[in-house]
Amino acid sequence: MVCLAILALLASCKKDVQPTITVCTDQGYATQNTEVYSGDEIAVAFNVTGENLTQIVINAVQNDTELFTHTEKLANESAYFFAKGFTLETTGTVTITGTVTDAKGNTASKSFDIICNEKPNAKFVGSYKGDAIVTGTYDINIPNMDPLHEDLEDQPFPIVVEIVAGETMDKVKATITIEDQTNTVEGTVNGNSVTFEAVNDSYTMTYEAQGFSIPITLDMTYNFIGTLNEGKLDLSGSCKGGGEFNMSIISGTIELEGTVGGSLDKAE
Repeated sequence: MVCLAILALLASCKKDVQPTITVCTDQGYATQNTEVYSGDEIAVAFNVTGENLTQIVINAVQNDTELFTHTEKLANESAYFFAKGFTLETTGTVTITGTVTDAKGNTASKSFDIICNEKPNAKFVGSYKGDAIVTGTYDINIPNMDPLHEDLEDQPFPIVVEIVAGETMDKVKATITIEDQTNTVEGTVNGNSVTFEAVNDSYTMTYEAQGFSIPITLDMTYNFIGTLNEGKLDLSGSCKGGGEFNMSIISGTIELEGTVGGSLDKAE
């Protein structure tokens, strides 16, 4: 009887096995101060131990707002490796917390912070509209005449630029419409500026000569750089083009070269 009493006493004095949780630091998993990009998949992992573990919950919280949560049921495990991938559409510091629970309601938690950065191209995404302003010179060459040199000052060209994210985070894809002609080109991001591939366009101008109005179409190439400035896309770059004209009274060629400026408003 004494032995039985002692065994019962020892059993009653046995301490609960408390659950534990640790952050997995293997390569590929986020840990303290890991930097990620908004919209990219984040992988986190925890190792848990205990007795009769019934569930693990992870959540991502920023400024008291829950951005992501996931619960996984456990079959009374004593040890378990938990990994989960998810995405966050935010920037700034986000706290990741894992909490494990056992059958008796005992819990253990572990938290760490990650830093979500905006992708370099994300800031450019949107629709911009305004005028590209061309300033330059054009030379008209007519047989048996001296070349004619003319200035082109602050010529506006209506332009719409639709920008979406490119295949990599430093690229964008832009649909650029100048007057009524559209090109789709790639752009490369560098800080607050994006350099677009060459844009081809046709420009029809009217040249006045000897009392005649002569329409001339030029095949133009524009090289743009767009720089973000307080919600606007400021343009800079160059343009170059040329064409021919042939009328009963006069014929020749024209070459135009200039710089591009202007500022485009971003649609709300």
